[in-house]
Amino acid sequence: MYESFAAFYDRLMVDVDYDGRMDFTEKAFTLSPQKPRRVLDLACGTGAMTKRLLERGYDVIGVDLSPDMLTIAADRNQSFLEDSRLVLLSQDMRRLEMPFQVDAILSFLDSLNYLESYEELSQVLGRVAQVLVKDGLFIADLHTEYKLSTLVGNDVFYEVDDDLAYIWLNHYDETKRAVEMDLTFFVAREGGLYERFEEFHRQQAFSLEEIEKAVSESGLTLQGLYGDLQMNPLEKESERIFLIAQKK
Repeated sequence: MYESFAAFYDRLMVDVDYDGRMDFTEKAFTLSPQKPRRVLDLACGTGAMTKRLLERGYDVIGVDLSPDMLTIAADRNQSFLEDSRLVLLSQDMRRLEMPFQVDAILSFLDSLNYLESYEELSQVLGRVAQVLVKDGLFIADLHTEYKLSTLVGNDVFYEVDDDLAYIWLNHYDETKRAVEMDLTFFVAREGGLYERFEEFHRQQAFSLEEIEKAVSESGLTLQGLYGDLQMNPLEKESERIFLIAQKK
């Protein structure tokens, strides 16, 4: 997963509101008695959010399962690596371990949807709670069940550009409440040839009740579930859940 995808991940994420997520994060940080200094970016991907955190003065640990994603994150944030304000680690979030605690943990852009069950969600939140300091914050967003079942569902997405084309086939399993994604990429090479890459992704839907239960069982205290970056309430057709929890 994300092996060949890493090279053009940022092309597909060009419309993501990273700055809005940064503003949301700093608004959430006001819940902490002291401004967070050390932040863990969980499932940091290619380091776009990591860079914004660093630019606003935070020290960051970026964690991702994919070495390919981390390579791009390192290139993007090379100067911060050199002055020791950034550490990048390859870890599975289900087995998250740190030699020290951090002030805040972020996990944006539906990384939690890649967990395959409630048990895995509960496991990750338990790890998060262990790594956070007292009053530390966990901030995340994930796709709603409405979005995965209705807007992503059994749809097909595609794009054709001069140097890249892709076909994205989705299948939603109502019993498992999960969407399976078959991605095929065609990347232009020299001589008019195209190289083909294929990847399989799966995203799991979690209900609000499951999220609230997993947060509670982990030892965290839920501070808010929102429907957008402006912290408006969740609605029936909200596409994302924005989550803030705190270790008390």
